[in-house]
Amino acid sequence: SATLTRWRSEVQVLYGAGSFHFSFGLFDMKKFSTVDAYISAATPAARGKLTELRQCLRSILPQAEEKIWYGVPFYHQGGELVGFAAYARHVSVGLGASTFPKDQRQKLEKMGYRTGQGTFQIRFDQEVPVVPLRRLLEEKLKSMKAGKR
Repeated sequence: SATLTRWRSEVQVLYGAGSFHFSFGLFDMKKFSTVDAYISAATPAARGKLTELRQCLRSILPQAEEKIWYGVPFYHQGGELVGFAAYARHVSVGLGASTFPKDQRQKLEKMGYRTGQGTFQIRFDQEVPVVPLRRLLEEKLKSMKAGKR
């Protein structure tokens, strides 16, 4: 069902790859040790968007540690900040439900992005929404420093 598919997508990004990631058939059962390896294994269409998103995240979060966590690229700085995963037609960005309030989801939806409770999707023909992503991550960092998350 559509609900189960959406739920699987959100769980995969927020809580790890496990069987959900591999059930979509985008990658084989190989485990990735680096973000470079993850991006290299993606389809050519996904690779470009993954590289663009990675550059964006590195510019927004220059002090964050980049690593593979639960099978997907993730950024940590005093805690989990953001992760992303490639799919057949889009890249999913996971921020966590507490960091992605309804009003911010609605703004991205008006810009043409699909959203979930703690995720949003970037189709391969869409730009990475740099300004909204920067705002969300800066707010998450502030919240984490204040001990709210």
